[in-house]
Amino acid sequence: MALVEDNADFDAANGIIDSETPPHTDLAAQYKRSFAYYTFRVRLPSTLATIANSLANKDELLPTYGADAVSDIDQTAAAVLELRSNILKNGPLEPFKDTEADVATWNAFLEKLDKDKRTYFSACWLYAECYMYRKLWSIFSLSRLAGFDYFRKQKQTAAQLSLDAMVAVANATRRSERNLSTFQQLVKLNLWGNRCDLSITSGKQVKPTGDAFDQVAELDSNLLVDGTQAIWQSLDSADGNGTVEIVFDNAGYELYTDLILAEYIIDKGLAQKVRFNAKAIPWFISDVRAEDLHWILEFLSGQASPVLSELGKKLKRFVDEGKFELAPLEHFWTSPYEFYRMAEVQPALHERLSQAQLIIFKGDLNYRKLLGDYSWHDTESFVTCLRGFKPSNLCTLRTIKADLVCGLPAGISEQLFAKNKEWMLTGEYGLIQFASK
Repeated sequence: MALVEDNADFDAANGIIDSETPPHTDLAAQYKRSFAYYTFRVRLPSTLATIANSLANKDELLPTYGADAVSDIDQTAAAVLELRSNILKNGPLEPFKDTEADVATWNAFLEKLDKDKRTYFSACWLYAECYMYRKLWSIFSLSRLAGFDYFRKQKQTAAQLSLDAMVAVANATRRSERNLSTFQQLVKLNLWGNRCDLSITSGKQVKPTGDAFDQVAELDSNLLVDGTQAIWQSLDSADGNGTVEIVFDNAGYELYTDLILAEYIIDKGLAQKVRFNAKAIPWFISDVRAEDLHWILEFLSGQASPVLSELGKKLKRFVDEGKFELAPLEHFWTSPYEFYRMAEVQPALHERLSQAQLIIFKGDLNYRKLLGDYSWHDTESFVTCLRGFKPSNLCTLRTIKADLVCGLPAGISEQLFAKNKEWMLTGEYGLIQFASK
């Protein structure tokens, strides 16, 4: 996590504290030894530079937006670089001026922030990072490039790089039994698929290699909390007529493993429907949007590999038959709000989730929103850290890529810190945590 440069002047001017985040305080980039500080000094500026540079290749954009869009593309690239500069200067989180459907919600949220916590480094990390991705969307929505998914190519490339792994997984899952052991394997496969996260690598591709189920077995010692048996019981003991809600994380290989798990849930009668919750806008580079779900179903159906082609066609039939359902567009998932505030901020969504048999929250950002970006003690219970958010049975599948965690057995984090002080940032360790309604 070494910085490109150590800017003492910046730190002094912006009240940066040379420490880790203190216990029971919001995670924020004002703490120099935090991942939040590294995120705003290095990761997000790198992401924005990549987007601005990609706009230089106008040949891919002009057929869609017209030959007279050249100046608009240049202006958009300049605005992205200005956003990058504002972050590096610890600029303010200003109200939005676009006309998107969520603008009033965002501006009301910003207005309620403490005045001394309205910059990138002073605000809670979760709020500031979500703001950056929403600001990026605002830049494009105010231009001729409105609606353009500037992360689409990276997400599709990630899927294409995963073809060998997809074929292997499909071959291994065509004949499976309804039992705890098989379910556990598929949940763990889905968990470790979360390691292929482009937001952590600032867009650099990660290709899954080797036998996925061998890796599940090898990584069992890295699974710090395993709630798969409780998750299984919540489904196996029900009548099979319920709905499982999956709140997506990454496109590409992880999305594929989401679909493999969802297929099993339907095939084995564990639920009548699986409903998928996607992001409304391009989000944290690789997060799934509705377009990404449609794309991967077509991608699988069109493969030369018979096993993938047949799988893709089967999953499309599930959509047609209502066994798979894409949830309505929901801006709450791309808001700054933690999930414990859902009942107040978006009661209709909370009510819908309360009717599910199980809610599966995927990945690191959803984990951060479940807990809030807050420096919990690592042994505090998952239920405590949810702060009352339990609309139904819920679980989280997360490989650890940020410096917050809860629910660990006593002594585990101390052992891991002794081996590697940055163990919480590598994605090598995972959690499967469950809370019953």
